Amino acid sequence: MEKTAYIVGAGLSHYAGLPLQSEFTRQILAARGYRRGPSRKMVKLLDDFVHDVFHLRKAADPSQWPDLEDIFTFIDLSANTGHHLGPKYDPKQLRRIRRVLIARTIRMLHQRFEKARKKETSQWKELLRFVHKLDVGQARFISVNWDTSLEAVLTHCHPNASLSYGAGIRPASFGDHGKIRIVKPAYRQKIKVSKMHGSVNWLYCDSCRDVFWFPPEETLKVASQIVRKEEIGSATGLHCCNCNMVELSTRMATFSFRKALDFPMFRQSWMTAEQKLRSCGRWVFIGYSLPAADYEFKHLLKRVELARTTPPRILVVSGGTDSERTLRNYSGLFGRLVADGDTFFREGLTNKTIDLITT
Repeated sequence: MEKTAYIVGAGLSHYAGLPLQSEFTRQILAARGYRRGPSRKMVKLLDDFVHDVFHLRKAADPSQWPDLEDIFTFIDLSANTGHHLGPKYDPKQLRRIRRVLIARTIRMLHQRFEKARKKETSQWKELLRFVHKLDVGQARFISVNWDTSLEAVLTHCHPNASLSYGAGIRPASFGDHGKIRIVKPAYRQKIKVSKMHGSVNWLYCDSCRDVFWFPPEETLKVASQIVRKEEIGSATGLHCCNCNMVELSTRMATFSFRKALDFPMFRQSWMTAEQKLRSCGRWVFIGYSLPAADYEFKHLLKRVELARTTPPRILVVSGGTDSERTLRNYSGLFGRLVADGDTFFREGLTNKTIDLITT
């Protein structure tokens, strides 16, 4: 069987109970109704920021909020160049808001995943069927998502395999007294996953530049590492096992149109993804609409496709109400390599498409 590169987006995570990006704001702000806890404190800070910068009333309906792409882009354009966004928000404050928004998003994604896992919806069962049928020895995964729903389901369905995010991204566990430990995978077969925009279960050392990944079920501990203890009161204070005095942090490319992809962890992931795209005979896109904001990744796909001696066989599994625009995006990038009903499927992970993309 030829190797297959599965390129997955938010649509696949939706099968695991996670919201689509268009629903993120409402789900993030659901913590307004919490009686206590760090998520409620985070949302209070975010409400204040949107009130001050975008002139909305406090506790405005999520439908009135600006797009998350705009929020992240405005923060990054100011903070990354050392400028204020208005008199109240200097670069330090903006980076704080950014951390809080990422931490709250991670917590929301974790909560939604756990709820869907316990409920076992019809979509959840379809996702399990797809993953169970995979030959993980021949599959290569490229994810543009932050979340770890794919990894959690992969390790659940294939317990005798272990995750591998590529060279330089090391498996670790949470130790005592604010330290982490490097662990050696107990299994031989690897499930190879490249995360193009970082991952909610990764931590990064700014000193030695090592990247550490943790089991998908422990993402809440990573979320607690992002915010400072004096800001929210929930920080874990984890330190690098190489540089004992350096606190670990995260590096994720947000929904911003100016994604920060210059860090070593991203360069390694992109190099690994390129190798997978070059070597795999099939490219199967699942739940990924080729959004305009991902122009760097679209350029990588086109560059590798044109550099191959024979083009890959491209299959696209789409779904939802926006499949027509998704088809236009793929046709605009790949032309006749994508054809509606032949290699482009609008009905999502049906029995037919699962059988087609796993054999």
